[in-house]
Amino acid sequence: MKKTKVISLIMAAIMLPSQRALASEVQSTEYDRFEALSNYAANLYIDDSVTADKIMTDALKTVINNNPELAEQLIKAGFQTLDPYTEYYTKEEYELFKKNLNHVVYGIGVTIQETDDGYVTVMSCMKGGGAESAGVQAGDKILRVNGVDAKDKGIEKVQDLILGELGTDVTVAFLRNGHEIECTITRKEVRGTTVEHTVLDDNIGYIHIVNFASDTADEFAEALADLDKYNVKNIILDLRSNPGGYLETAVDTAAQVVPEGVIVKTVYRNENSNKIFYSQLKETKYKFAVLVNENTASSAEVLASAMQDSGAGYIIGCTTYGKGVIQEMFESRGGAAFKITTGRYFTRNGNDINGNGIQPDDYVENHKRPIDITKYTTFDYKTKPSLGAVSQNVKAAKERLKVMGYYHGDVNESFDENFENSVKKFQEKNELFPYGVLDISTQVKMENIFYKLDIVVDNQFDAAFEYLGGKIQKTENE
Repeated sequence: MKKTKVISLIMAAIMLPSQRALASEVQSTEYDRFEALSNYAANLYIDDSVTADKIMTDALKTVINNNPELAEQLIKAGFQTLDPYTEYYTKEEYELFKKNLNHVVYGIGVTIQETDDGYVTVMSCMKGGGAESAGVQAGDKILRVNGVDAKDKGIEKVQDLILGELGTDVTVAFLRNGHEIECTITRKEVRGTTVEHTVLDDNIGYIHIVNFASDTADEFAEALADLDKYNVKNIILDLRSNPGGYLETAVDTAAQVVPEGVIVKTVYRNENSNKIFYSQLKETKYKFAVLVNENTASSAEVLASAMQDSGAGYIIGCTTYGKGVIQEMFESRGGAAFKITTGRYFTRNGNDINGNGIQPDDYVENHKRPIDITKYTTFDYKTKPSLGAVSQNVKAAKERLKVMGYYHGDVNESFDENFENSVKKFQEKNELFPYGVLDISTQVKMENIFYKLDIVVDNQFDAAFEYLGGKIQKTENE
């Protein structure tokens, strides 16, 4: 609507040369019309020093001054024309960007896990966090959050209830040794980890890097140190769907596992800014299988390429995203910021991966397969079990609800309260009457959904595990 208003004002202020010219302009874009009319005005106006550029610039200034909210839209649009990675952020967007990159949230400082009894349980308290100060202990089960029942709600829902704005209070009721304890805790800044690790069968280590935040290199070092305690020498490094992050962090991470030599070369518009990053590591003590996919990008590709080019890692998976350009962040007035492409990088061997990606040493795709329902207990569609019942239909429902994420307890024929709540959740989600009875309609709905489910077969992980000498153990339902 506002564009039309501007055009009409310009049309009223000048004389058009002919109706035929105006008719041809109807087929043009709005910007083309704006430019054409500005040219007409410049050529016909009594003052021949006036140019079309001046008319257009002055018009733009007038529109923005009269409609300040358009300024940020215009700036955003301008930056977006440069490339897919250059972007302007408002103050609020920039704050959110930093929090997401560094995994910053405002919570009570606990590590939680969903347990088989339907509770979300505290596994540990972060040092200096609100929960530790309030006396929360590992093993405490979360009963309620701000009066909302937390049992059988799932870890994501409970987490959403706990998180909030910095400095606000949240009241959490815990169950400890059969006794209820209620604490009011002030939310503080909590930085989540970007590196996860564990020891798999056959003493093979597994490290997953989510993205490259400010603390990722330190977290990676801690993961390696912990795996060293178990004398782990073979490690799967999972970089799948890692979107990147800070280049310097990826370099610092690579320096811990890439043998002596170039990690990455950066090239900028100003040649004086060009830089080569090196590793000083004399010898790596690990054998790596590195998992990548089509969403492994940017700084994650820096690490993957350095490991591939140096021989430190064997790359397994799909061709990576192919983002070989570098962005820098600049803060502007009022807390806003913009991220702009300023350079390119080349791998240890001088390859330009931008638009090309990294070709894996072993190209492996994951696939989906339908669930083999013959491996599961069948419904008889005759009985309608409820709380306290013992039935084959209960076992069949537990098997299906566990796969679908509604149920987390033991799989047996007993209809207990935990299972009743799971049935209610399933019924509510699927527009059935949520009364917790495993009636015939619920059984049919459950089977129809279950039958259509696909299981992702992680061929990439299996290939990495076998490459490092592991033996794949097939589960009962595979």
